[in-house]
Amino acid sequence: MIVIEIIDIKNFMAHLLLKETFDHFLLFEARAVTSSELVLHGKRRSGWYDSEQWQQLQQEKGAHDSGYMTWGEMRDTVFGFIKGKKSPDKMYIDLETSDRQRKQILGTDPGKEVAEMPSLRLQIRFENGKLLMVPVVSYPSFTLDKTGESLWEEALQSFLRHYKITFQTER
Repeated sequence: MIVIEIIDIKNFMAHLLLKETFDHFLLFEARAVTSSELVLHGKRRSGWYDSEQWQQLQQEKGAHDSGYMTWGEMRDTVFGFIKGKKSPDKMYIDLETSDRQRKQILGTDPGKEVAEMPSLRLQIRFENGKLLMVPVVSYPSFTLDKTGESLWEEALQSFLRHYKITFQTER
């Protein structure tokens, strides 16, 4: 497992909060601490939608992805809470790739269902002026094969390079 330290925090935060760079990720949780604390859980509440809306969402996004808000749907809420003259004391954002992204990163095995594939999460932590990203792989069952971890780490670093986000890694 690697830890990615973001060197140019201002550039990264612009991508995270002002641009659509991370909008396709699913939101598990976001926390921000300023003069108070904001906690957002990304689990979508099916009861909020009428049955037709919920069915349409599931058809468009799939069963898993429709269960969570995207970062793009929640980004403005987080930005509105933290914007101002001072940086937040702490910020934590836990994102997950969509099923489509997961298939692209891990490759598609015709005999393997998406539910059998590991989930690929990205934990973003800002505290004490330091911004870290931790790629996390969660396997649905025990395995000694850690290929998913290296594929996710490489894909994430490639993603950051593509957007010209300066970083360094530690093992």
